[in-house]
Amino acid sequence: MATGTAEMPKLGDETSYRNYFKQSPMLLILVALAAVFTVFVDNFVSYANFANMARLFAPLLILAIGMTIVFIAGGIDLSVGSTASMASVVCALVIQHTGIVALGFAAGVGTGLLIGAINGAVIAFFRLPALVFTLAMLLTVRATALLMTGGYSVGKLPLSVLAFGRGSFLAIPNLLWVSIAVLLLAALFLARSRRGREIYLVGTSERAATFNALRVTSTKFIAYLVCGGCAGLAGVTIVARLGSGGPVVGDNLLLSGIAAVVLGGTSIHGGEGTVFKTLIGTQIVILLEKGLNLFGLSFYDQAIVMGAVIVAGASFSAWMHRRQSTR
Repeated sequence: MATGTAEMPKLGDETSYRNYFKQSPMLLILVALAAVFTVFVDNFVSYANFANMARLFAPLLILAIGMTIVFIAGGIDLSVGSTASMASVVCALVIQHTGIVALGFAAGVGTGLLIGAINGAVIAFFRLPALVFTLAMLLTVRATALLMTGGYSVGKLPLSVLAFGRGSFLAIPNLLWVSIAVLLLAALFLARSRRGREIYLVGTSERAATFNALRVTSTKFIAYLVCGGCAGLAGVTIVARLGSGGPVVGDNLLLSGIAAVVLGGTSIHGGEGTVFKTLIGTQIVILLEKGLNLFGLSFYDQAIVMGAVIVAGASFSAWMHRRQSTR
């Protein structure tokens, strides 16, 4: 079980490079996709395109990081997309009624934490199946958001919201800085904290973790709590990017988030994965979505290509994992 990230190879050390790519096989696919789109798609390599991709990339990466932690713990959360939508609605409503942007952002993240706490409490303490309960939460949260807004977006927010969401610092979009901060905090949490190590152990074997007197119940609760918080923050970044919130703005994030986590190589059976691998998976998803769109493919053609790449990438990662395990 690998609980850390792959060490960067030393310059000129071919063996180290070979081992690094074995631990992150999807990195080769990421490089190949970037090369293909650079050659065949006009204006793909431009600051405007990269800045746009970075703003799309930020909410997906933040949400996928939360999903990664739940996957490592041996769980699943199907409610993350609806949670992001609900968080965007609450965030936008609070800003609209108070005019305080920071309060709205905090309310959005708090909404995600609340939904994550409900998921974690029911799944960890009452032992309801995660697949069933989070599916029920997906429907409940989505319906609640639609009732709160009447099915419409919540806009007319202060210009400072868009100024932050579309602004940059040191030529890097602000939202990308936020996602990088979340990535580093999550990596430190998983690799350096006792609770992070327990998440790996619980995901590897919940029964063995129980016999070794680990805090299984509270560990699973924290995994879902963090996942909900990440989904809430993803919803807040959507508000900052669009200047509005809506009851369905996060719906596409669920499938894209699962794709990013699986393509990154995190095991759906638990106990294995890192947020840095999810970073690679997220880059692949965004590259595909943006590159195929610029290439001129229709939505349905893009869905077919995306599905084929997900299956191929997941199969390749599984094959590499089995090969390394055999050796």
